[in-house]
Amino acid sequence: MQMKEIYLHYLWKYKLIPFHKMLLTTGENFKIVYQGDYNAYESGPDFLNAKVEIDGLLWVGNVELHVRSKDWFLHNHHIDHAYDSVILHVVYEENGNVLLNGCALPTLELKPIIDVHHYNKYVGLFKNKHTILCSTQIRNVHPIYLISLQEKALFQRLSRKTENVLLLTGSKEANQVLYFLLARAFGTKINQLPFEELTQRLPLSLLKKQNKQHQQALVQFTSGMFSSDFSKTIKSIASNGIVKKSSWKFCGTRPGNSPVVRIQQFSAIVREFDFETSFLYLSKEQLLEHWMLLLSRIVDVKGEFDKVPDLSKSFKEQIIINCFVPFLFWYGQMSSDEQLIEKSMEILRLLPPEQNSILDKWKKIDISANNAAETQAFLEIFNEFCTRKKCLSCDIGIQLLSK
Repeated sequence: MQMKEIYLHYLWKYKLIPFHKMLLTTGENFKIVYQGDYNAYESGPDFLNAKVEIDGLLWVGNVELHVRSKDWFLHNHHIDHAYDSVILHVVYEENGNVLLNGCALPTLELKPIIDVHHYNKYVGLFKNKHTILCSTQIRNVHPIYLISLQEKALFQRLSRKTENVLLLTGSKEANQVLYFLLARAFGTKINQLPFEELTQRLPLSLLKKQNKQHQQALVQFTSGMFSSDFSKTIKSIASNGIVKKSSWKFCGTRPGNSPVVRIQQFSAIVREFDFETSFLYLSKEQLLEHWMLLLSRIVDVKGEFDKVPDLSKSFKEQIIINCFVPFLFWYGQMSSDEQLIEKSMEILRLLPPEQNSILDKWKKIDISANNAAETQAFLEIFNEFCTRKKCLSCDIGIQLLSK
């Protein structure tokens, strides 16, 4: 049987082994008091702050899991002081001793007690040829677990979208963060990076010192995509250089979504929007109306710029989903305002469901979304759980394997 370490993590995390009747490899009685906090993201031992009882003596420290005991050396833990506080080595199979601080590390072997049928059920889940691995079994799980997973996934998606925003913007100013998120949303996945670079080369603090016509011209000049004869004034203000034209991608974009059009639209919105954040405390319905009106304020400046195409209703909704809602969520987290965080998710529930190829996969298994909050959750579940085969971290996968 080809054991997977992640499966051992799953068994330990959810206490799915008979902790009450186990012995260590050296024969001592073993009892789990607390399995520890799962360390899924940071380096170091797998479970932190665990409590175990060995022959009646309480040990407090960290727990490390491996398929085989000698993996301790393969992973170079013997030369990493982060593992000096390990009190228990949990392995599928013991194939050698591990010394820690000159003493044998207490070891628990799981091979004799693992349920082979359960492990085969886990392996079978991953052999499913469908992209959504549980597609043929998900209807066997009570709907409440899918609802719970959606709520967690939506919060996770908004957290992930905003977790590095201060680092990326280089500013703690809320209006600069909003400017950055708006640019990134206009870039979509295809041109997100050059739009981000544009905001770095042309910070909002510099941009908003200019009159409206200069603001629009500065955005277009800094993008590097326009061959217009910009004035010396514009060129002198834009002292941080321009985005390389080669950074912009046209392949895979429709004419209405080309970088030239999106830059024109972005420059027009920037010209009309003051980026003040007093709108945050409007009701969710008022906020949605406010943002829709803002995104409709693309006004032509005669004699200076070409007519800017209007934003489609669906693209306005995408800007709200990918810019304003994450900004509201971020601001709520920064100010420890739970009401703003909740409002950000409630606004998504007011928007219609999105449509794309990933969401089509859910529809094929008869799971449809009623609003943008649900589509955002399904996108997160698919991208962060399904494609990465993280069924053991997914509420649905856990329920299927518990049956």
